[in-house]
Amino acid sequence: MHLAPDTLLQGRYRIQALIAQGGMGAVYRATDERLGNTVALKQTLMTDPQLRAAFEREARLLAGLHHPALAMVSDHFTEANGQFLVMRYIPGDDLAALLKGRAGPFTLAEVLPWADRLLDALDYLHTRRTPIIHRDVKPQNLKLTDRGELILLDFGLAKGEPAGATAANPSLFGYTPQYAPLEQIQGSGTDARSDLYSVGATLYELLTGAAPPDALTRAAAAVRGEPDPLRPAHERNPQLPHALSDLLGQALALNPAMRPASAAEMRTALRAIAPTTASTEARPSAQASSAGKTTVAIAARPAGPAPTPVAATGAQPQPSPSPNLWLRALAWPLIGVLLFVLLGTLFSQREGAGSGTMVTITVEAGTPQASTSSSHTTFNGSLPDPGPPAGTTRANPLPPGTALALPGWRVELLECLRGAEANELMRKANSNNEAPPNGMEYLLLRVRATSTAQEAQYRLSDLHVVGERNVVYSSAGVPPSPSFASSDQLPPGEAAEGWLAYLVGVEERNLLMVAGSLITGEARIMALTPDAAVAADPALAAIAPNAVGADPREPAEVGDLAITDDWEVSVEQVLRGDKAWQLIYEGNRYNKEPPAGAEYVAAYVRLRNIADADAPALAFDSLFTGASAETEFEQVSIVEPEPELFAQLFPGGTAEGWVAVTVPKDDPEARLAFRGISISTGNRSGWRYFALP
Repeated sequence: MHLAPDTLLQGRYRIQALIAQGGMGAVYRATDERLGNTVALKQTLMTDPQLRAAFEREARLLAGLHHPALAMVSDHFTEANGQFLVMRYIPGDDLAALLKGRAGPFTLAEVLPWADRLLDALDYLHTRRTPIIHRDVKPQNLKLTDRGELILLDFGLAKGEPAGATAANPSLFGYTPQYAPLEQIQGSGTDARSDLYSVGATLYELLTGAAPPDALTRAAAAVRGEPDPLRPAHERNPQLPHALSDLLGQALALNPAMRPASAAEMRTALRAIAPTTASTEARPSAQASSAGKTTVAIAARPAGPAPTPVAATGAQPQPSPSPNLWLRALAWPLIGVLLFVLLGTLFSQREGAGSGTMVTITVEAGTPQASTSSSHTTFNGSLPDPGPPAGTTRANPLPPGTALALPGWRVELLECLRGAEANELMRKANSNNEAPPNGMEYLLLRVRATSTAQEAQYRLSDLHVVGERNVVYSSAGVPPSPSFASSDQLPPGEAAEGWLAYLVGVEERNLLMVAGSLITGEARIMALTPDAAVAADPALAAIAPNAVGADPREPAEVGDLAITDDWEVSVEQVLRGDKAWQLIYEGNRYNKEPPAGAEYVAAYVRLRNIADADAPALAFDSLFTGASAETEFEQVSIVEPEPELFAQLFPGGTAEGWVAVTVPKDDPEARLAFRGISISTGNRSGWRYFALP
């Protein structure tokens, strides 16, 4: 049921017209009567709980993004059983419709500035602390502003971890056939290189006038021993440089490891091919808006956690020793995928829709021996993994050199390098790598992950380091070559191998490598040095909750320590109004001014995890909000000043940094509230309130 013109939602958004509709939703042009501007209202038409949850994920995902090529989201609400996303309105048509209205393909001078801006946006998404994979890049999701600047739309299929995402609320599974890589069609896991396949398909169509054959058709041809039906771009458009045609062919490789390693690398390659035309800003005229385009989509599969996206590391991709062998290994899965695609197509019609180096390894027999020189240790061979319960907690890690057995994978540590030598290697590896902050140093691990099952999925984010500080360290910076890149699927016996980099505390001892998911409890833990182990601090059990800040009428002051069942919380500094806005704006110039009648509060806070269970918890900005005794205030998504509060902590671990919230302007009852969870439930048990200046 379409919303009629002049319908008023939330007492604020007045519908002007329906501008697009697909099988999963509709988009309206509306007027924000509070601010007087035109906005786009995206509405979900789906009733499936997982699809509706995915729509809410999109809202939360977009709200935290700030890039000129991404449409800003300002609101999300539910009304009359419908869900709505309020975002920037961009008049005109998408690139697919503009292409259709032309007599031929776009020129290279027109496309290269769009490609440059698109890859810059993807680099921003892929290199976030929690990388975001768009998974639906295509001409239909690209529009131009009235200045000819490209905007990437529709994050409905995006994969990431916004506040509130859980294993029970996974990202949406789906694809658009001509632009989706094989790993996305199979549902075997996507990473940053998956988006680059979609970029390659999009640029191919814009520059040749024809979409490339879908990945499934190409893979089936390879399995049968037939030539690849993908024609080089320069054969379809002789005016294209051969080097550009080769780059598009590389991006469209069926094997992810043969694609460019990152959006930044592909952007650099494009600029090198045509440095003069890349700086030309072309502006084709906009036309009437097109209808929604077809995307095959179904609810996410419930079996197992969705793979976490990975940020490309900048490693130069190397060809697989045998691409055809890789494809033949997928022959039977492809047959299943054919049936799956057929069912997905029927579904869409019913709804009205439309790295690492791959190497073959030989495991050396014999007793593992480690040779150590100050901060550099190498491991020859590998100890067998005895299986659980050994290596399942920080107190009983496996010894260095153990081959960690995970479902479908064997993970081995080959080298460990720390301190001055590691810092120097990182400096030489990439000019963008910063020197370690005070009290920190680089730790380099060279690892090998070997596939032991056809359906294995291994993720870069499945390798962490933890030590006595009880802080979970994730990979940081661009490591030396070859860098380790996750592999969504490898034939049994083949492996991904390379370096990983971490920033760890100089004083850290008893460092452990964690392979696998800490959240699901399937991780295997190995000591990086002999006898390293971390036991839970028994003193934590003696810490009891207090009443400091428990009553909003008697809030805690700066410096007070508030204690809940799971956290110790203190606020070290508070800025409000103009001072807070100055700090927030200087931190990121894309941050917006607070809404009318509201003001920002910026607080420097310290959190300590004191929970009973020896498991990590996330300390981040969404644990805080602005509130009064009766009301929780609406929050505006911004990029917090550095250092922002973001850390994964085991019990005993401490993190500190800036958080920012919005409160009504000059409201004497406004408080900074610590709620201990990222999503409000209406239950304020355990909340703590802090006074504002």
